[in-house]
Amino acid sequence: MVQIRKYVNLRNIGGFLFLFVMVESLALLVHPFGNVRLSAADKPLMNTAGIQQPVLDVMQRSCENCHSDRTSWPWYSHIAPMSWAIEKDVSDGRSHWNMSKWDHYSLEERQDILTEIAPMVRNRKMPLPKYLLLHPEAKLSDADVDLLYRWSRSERKRIKSEPSEPSSPIVK
Repeated sequence: MVQIRKYVNLRNIGGFLFLFVMVESLALLVHPFGNVRLSAADKPLMNTAGIQQPVLDVMQRSCENCHSDRTSWPWYSHIAPMSWAIEKDVSDGRSHWNMSKWDHYSLEERQDILTEIAPMVRNRKMPLPKYLLLHPEAKLSDADVDLLYRWSRSERKRIKSEPSEPSSPIVK
């Protein structure tokens, strides 16, 4: 018991806490997946999409945090290394589909995204199960799944019927 007390004293504990706080403070400055927090959150979602309000409501509740620039960052998302995992998930989500940049996608890219949404939602692969652990409100009901599935299919058909975008001339 005397030997343990020899190594565990206030000075050692204070030094450890100081070192921990310094390392954690520096880790807060590191963003290994880019600083995804620096995005314009004021852009309208799914701009130019043929979307009804009930569909948009479901998307805002269940998709917006990872698939738009309107991410709500909870307190634990500011503590490394948890912040790194969350930033990676958001970065990955936005790379697949960013609701804030819908009008930036070509017609073909929109069709591809809509083609992916339908089975991902229907097979309950989205929202991610690990996301639902901390965000149970994002869980999709059977009615939500059906609504998103039918919307993605009808929006894809609508886009397919639009005239294709003019191709830009090739400059040599």
